[in-house]
Amino acid sequence: MAVMKLNSLVISVIIVLLSSCAGKPQNSSGVIPVEGKPGPPSIISETIPPSQTNLPSPTSTITPTQMLSETPTITETEIVSLKPPTRSITATMRPTPALDLFFPEKIRPGVAPVTYIDDMCRYLDNRWGEGKSGPGTIVAPIMFHSVAKPGWDANNPADITREYFEYFMDYAYELGFTTITMDELVGFLYSNEPIPELSMILILDDRRPGVTELFMPYLEEYDWTLTLGWITTETTRDSVWEVMMALNESGRLDIQSHGHNHIYIQEITPFEVMVEEVFKPVQIIEDRFGQTPVSIVWPGGNFNKTSIELAQEAGFKLGFTAYSRGPLMYNWVPLGEQEAAADNPLYVLPRFWSSGADVALIEAVEISQAAKAAAYAVQEEELETYALFCRPSESK
Repeated sequence: MAVMKLNSLVISVIIVLLSSCAGKPQNSSGVIPVEGKPGPPSIISETIPPSQTNLPSPTSTITPTQMLSETPTITETEIVSLKPPTRSITATMRPTPALDLFFPEKIRPGVAPVTYIDDMCRYLDNRWGEGKSGPGTIVAPIMFHSVAKPGWDANNPADITREYFEYFMDYAYELGFTTITMDELVGFLYSNEPIPELSMILILDDRRPGVTELFMPYLEEYDWTLTLGWITTETTRDSVWEVMMALNESGRLDIQSHGHNHIYIQEITPFEVMVEEVFKPVQIIEDRFGQTPVSIVWPGGNFNKTSIELAQEAGFKLGFTAYSRGPLMYNWVPLGEQEAAADNPLYVLPRFWSSGADVALIEAVEISQAAKAAAYAVQEEELETYALFCRPSESK
């Protein structure tokens, strides 16, 4: 590991903490205002109560023609304060390699963060080493489906209006977020490789050329990328392939797997069906787009332990559900009961729903700030731990 420069780090700590104290003002709702930008359109900001969702849970017995069911968003008032003793999934959590696991005051009900790196020295090396992402670096994965035509309402919890889509894209940029690719996310989650402190990954599910085209002007203007959860089924029309392959030439698309026939994986799903859903898209995406997918966006958000094992065999590094649990940090993934039971956090990553994406970014900013402060508060102790137990002797 590169030599730790403690003096410069201490100075950096002071600067970061002073910067946090002097950050953007917040109103009474906790939303960080953006100068010159209106609030989100009221038609979108309303929280959709669970009773109005018509989407079955990812644990339900469902068919490929159905959608999923996590309540898509929360309002600022629903981001509640939970103390560590109230955690409900501690039995599945690994201990943090160094000190106590960061558990923010503002976290969603029924959610708890888990770690996935057991080697303390590896963790500390990546956490504090030179050329790594700094404490508080965060990623907000956001799931998109349909965008209604101008003037039309969004009739499905997974959809958003054109008005809200345009508002969100500008709002995310003004807040300071930028996109990363799936390869960059792999580097960050596995080794804390450097990415922007406020990062997001925009994931558009299914085969939606029209929606992809809506993103393109923003991708060009803000120098962003759009990740596609692409279904590779043979029923795809040649005209769709042609449009998508032409759009891919822009270099703005990051194409990942969303299954072959979009089969929702359950315990009753035949093994050979799971094999096809996991393995077949890899070669098709390589042939059509010249990209090798490193993640699988589980069709319908559904998975089981067998499908996760198959995904690892197929070379996938990450997997995404449709649960809206919170943002991601290095060695820190917020999970609910079902995902935690899989005991493989990197293959059951959460995604925010686009219908509450503006609130999701606020949540990510607040957790980022809290994580940064918590990290620097224990920096000296962690560096001492590293020096005592991890640093190789000069004689070696």
